[in-house]
Amino acid sequence: MILIVSAVTFALLGFAGGDALTQLRDNPQISEATIARLRSVYGLDQPLPIRYFRWLSAAVTGDLGESMYFRVPVSSLVWTRSVSTFLLGAAAFAIALAFAVPLSLIGTRYKSTTIDAFIDLLILLTASMPRIVLALVALAVSVRLSASAMDRSSAILFWLAALTLSAPLISVFLAQLHGELQRTMREDFIKLARAKGLSESAVILRHAVRPALNPVLTIAGLSLGGVLGGSVIVESVLGRQGLGTLMVSAVRARDLPLVMGIVLFTSTAVWLGNALGEMLQAINDKRIRDLSF
Repeated sequence: MILIVSAVTFALLGFAGGDALTQLRDNPQISEATIARLRSVYGLDQPLPIRYFRWLSAAVTGDLGESMYFRVPVSSLVWTRSVSTFLLGAAAFAIALAFAVPLSLIGTRYKSTTIDAFIDLLILLTASMPRIVLALVALAVSVRLSASAMDRSSAILFWLAALTLSAPLISVFLAQLHGELQRTMREDFIKLARAKGLSESAVILRHAVRPALNPVLTIAGLSLGGVLGGSVIVESVLGRQGLGTLMVSAVRARDLPLVMGIVLFTSTAVWLGNALGEMLQAINDKRIRDLSF
């Protein structure tokens, strides 16, 4: 998967035309001969397949090259920025679970039409609201709050960014977990647990939650790519220095080594997220462990 993604990305960037040295033509003090010599030094005059295999051969050894825009090693730059995006994504996941889990349990326990209507409304709002609108609202709120709390402005901006990034996750987690709990509560083993005299809360927590978690764990792993993609908008609007803003800068500068380094890192992160989701499912469900081993 990572190999295919890297090849397709490299090809698309190559077919788009231009490179990191294209803008030098706007400078009248730089001659075409100088630009041609620089293209030869950086290997930009070679055919696209040869350039890709050269990059791939170096990437396999851990050498992602040097950013042509920032003039620093790509690996260190991507790693530094990824820490910020990872913390933001982890906070977004935590906020989404903080909404989804209690509301799903409350809705399942009390079976209130008012609670169900509130859950449906929250799912609709968080699923349909564009991230850029939420980011602009968060920016306006952060400016207003920062004026009265300058020493806490960075923390305020971080949590507002995490809340903005968590909106689609809230809708997905809440809809999936609430629906799975409703379905699980109609299963025969739930009726048997009730027949044993267990309270409704005990039935939900001891017998219904674990079976309902498996689809949520799957979606959580698949949602990692959406979080990384959404960080581009959130970080750009709110001015956070993460992978999202780094990708925008790399594309604008046509910094091919940096773009490929970010693509390689994010593709690996998505793959690891899916693998982690499958591992958590195996831990949560004995039937999956039996099938796996």
